[in-house]
This record gives sequence, structure tokens and C-alpha cells, in this order.
Amino acid sequence: MITISQMRRDDSHGILDVAGALTEWFDIDARKRAIPIDLCFQEGYVAKDECCIVGFITLYVAEGRVNIGWIGVHPAYHRKGIGGDLIAAAELFCRENGINELATYTLGDSVDYAPYQATRAFYFKHGFQIYQRSQTDNPGCPEEIRIKKYIRI
Repeated sequence: MITISQMRRDDSHGILDVAGALTEWFDIDARKRAIPIDLCFQEGYVAKDECCIVGFITLYVAEGRVNIGWIGVHPAYHRKGIGGDLIAAAELFCRENGINELATYTLGDSVDYAPYQATRAFYFKHGFQIYQRSQTDNPGCPEEIRIKKYIRI
């Protein structure tokens, strides 16, 4: 049975193990530098199968929104509703803190890359909409879309 619980500092090893299994989504810089640093400063939730972390979502507040820093589910657990459960936990975090927007950004749809086609479909399925597009000078992410959904509080 999968359970969702608030992220604790000692969950970082399990979160990094999940991130390490998601090489199609998280490059080496994300896995080895950015996620470990962000885990020290962001809040969030983990999905556990018994005592093993199989998914995570990190959150931070900026610009009057709750922002998703990172979200990932171990590939062996894809398509089981865990990502949706993590989004639901983030929505609850929004409600508990009186914030009516949940946002993130991802690779834009002008880039033909199957893992991120699935990522965008996941977010759109959960009610996110594009509110900004931008071109970047990052060859790994030449177009970025910012997406958000409104949360009834």
C-alpha cells in the first residue's frame, strides 16, 4: 500500500535514490547538485511503499504561489496514480496555507522529447495551464513553459 506523508530531512537519501532512477528527466546536475541543495530548503511530501520512498514532491513559496520544485516517481511505480496523489498533497498544502495557485515550469512543447511530452500531459491532466512561454539559451531546455492551476481554498 502506498502512503503519502510529509517529507522529513532524513528522507533525502530515498528521494535522491528515486531521482537517480529518473535520468530521462533529471540530468546529472539536477541529481548531484540541485536536488540535494534544494532538499535542505524546500518542504514537500514523499510516497512510500511500506518504508521505501518511491516518489516525492518538493514545494516552495515565491511570488504568491506555491511552486513545485521537483516531482518524481520511481519508474517501477509509474502509472499507478502516485504522481496524482503527490499533486493532491501539494494542493492540500496550498489550502492549509491560504494560497490559491500551484505552479511549476517544464520543458516547452516545441521540444520533441517523449519523457517531457508525458510530463506535460500529466500536468495538463491535473488541471495545469500554461501562463508563460520563454526561449532560453540552455541547449537542454531551449523552451520553457510556466504552468499553474488555481486551488479552491
